Amino acid sequence: MLDGRIVEFLRDKNVPIYTREIYLNSKGLSHLSRDSKKKRGAGLNEQDIVKIPDILKSPSAVYFDEAKGKLNVLYCSHAGGTCAKMIKLVIDTKYRRKKEAFSILKTAGYVEEANLKSYAEIFGDVESR
Repeated sequence: MLDGRIVEFLRDKNVPIYTREIYLNSKGLSHLSRDSKKKRGAGLNEQDIVKIPDILKSPSAVYFDEAKGKLNVLYCSHAGGTCAKMIKLVIDTKYRRKKEAFSILKTAGYVEEANLKSYAEIFGDVESR
């Protein structure tokens, strides 16, 4: 479910939110676990795919990709007090399929912090997690 801070931020940006609930369909699951992502090191392993509901409930940080108009939820795994890897979940709050409209998890993968510089932080702090 989308946190109230996320909803407020997106409303301020005039980004539609079709549902506060976040759905994952079989197409999205196939997309986030495809071989091409795994070969380049971006595809989630099975342990991290299973963690997705927990990540959505308690993310380390939430960012907004202003260039693409997508919500990005980040989770930082701890290793020696630093963030060894981040899991990025991309959520489309304005997804339409036929007559239905809802928020959906579009894809997920591992991301390096250096690739987050163009994102607007909604809340959280990857550095301190």
